[in-house]
Amino acid sequence: MIRIAVCDDESAVCEYLRAAITHLLAQADLDGSVAVFSDGEPLAAAYEAGAARFDLIFLDITMKTCDGLTAAKRVREVDRDVMIVFISASGEYVFSGYEVRAFRYLLKPELKNGFAGVFRDCVRELTGANEAAFSYQAGGETRKIPAREILYFESDRRKVTVHTAGGRTDSFYGKLDSVEETLKKHDFVRCHQSFLVNARRISAVRAGSLTLFDGTALPVSKHRAKETNEAFLWAMR
Repeated sequence: MIRIAVCDDESAVCEYLRAAITHLLAQADLDGSVAVFSDGEPLAAAYEAGAARFDLIFLDITMKTCDGLTAAKRVREVDRDVMIVFISASGEYVFSGYEVRAFRYLLKPELKNGFAGVFRDCVRELTGANEAAFSYQAGGETRKIPAREILYFESDRRKVTVHTAGGRTDSFYGKLDSVEETLKKHDFVRCHQSFLVNARRISAVRAGSLTLFDGTALPVSKHRAKETNEAFLWAMR
């Protein structure tokens, strides 16, 4: 079941998106639900009250009471993983999406021609159809971890430790260079000689360090700072 929310103060847009989503879900033979909000305030309030959780939100940027960016920031305080797609009449707010890790930005004039493609991209991401994974040998067996669950890798001589969501760790013998080569196309960046981090899990990058969404702080080498910051911005696209 894919839980989807549509939030827009134009009733015609809400109805178009609801009907399009229902049709596309049926076309893909997927179960899903669609909740409609006419302003960002009730959406954000529902999240803050623990009364709502969604996998995907289509969110208008400009609304009268609570704009989409403000609502998205409030939602992100509660849910770091929900996929957000901004919808707007103009492109002037496109870079604001970086602040809340928006998955896509879709202009209203392009809805009829572009919505189906964006929706399918979202579904592929949510269902793991294009999901990357990392495999390694440890304890006499081959183990596999979905890339989205990995926070970072830490190297100590010949041993590499993988840190995953929920505070879990596992270690194997290998080279961080090899791990980097395997995952560099999947938003992983070498922030330090001893650390390879999932850029999608970074919440902030500062001079000499970065912070993950779980609060973990990792060092950033001076000569890797530019690459790390670029990867962070690209992962928020």
